[in-house]
Amino acid sequence: MDKKRIVILSALVIFFFCSLIPCHVLRIEAIRKNRPVFAHIVWPNDQFSTKYIHSVELSPVREFFTIDKNFKIVLYETTFSSSNTGLPTTLSGDERLYTEGDHLRITNMYRVVPHLDLWVNEQYDNTLTLGNGKLLKLPSLAGDTLLRVFIEKMTFLEYIYVRAKIFT
Repeated sequence: MDKKRIVILSALVIFFFCSLIPCHVLRIEAIRKNRPVFAHIVWPNDQFSTKYIHSVELSPVREFFTIDKNFKIVLYETTFSSSNTGLPTTLSGDERLYTEGDHLRITNMYRVVPHLDLWVNEQYDNTLTLGNGKLLKLPSLAGDTLLRVFIEKMTFLEYIYVRAKIFT
């Protein structure tokens, strides 16, 4: 066998085995269209946050999440400007409430969330910020619609496929 064939065959074998490596992916899916709009590989202790304008109170809300060692989404902190309709009014366990300037902050939260369903609309300034600082303006992903944020285990090849579906 000549060198060119050995190189090609080796590359195919390496690609095949690499494609079977499992990974965990933070996915955002447009529920009504049943299509992925964002996918990002995550690791334990990765963090992200969401921000939006509350539709009733018309005040900013920011929620902070981490990925635990079992790849579950955990809400660990939230900030908001008022505690009226639809916003936190009670604390659980070791949670602490602080007043900081013009907003309230709840810390020491540990609320496992199987997924986040977010109704996004341009007027509510919905964003998701990854731990690396990458800012996603959520309505720009699929318009004004219902999005689901969740973690999914898949092979690297499946991840490549999902990423390809986003751009088609």
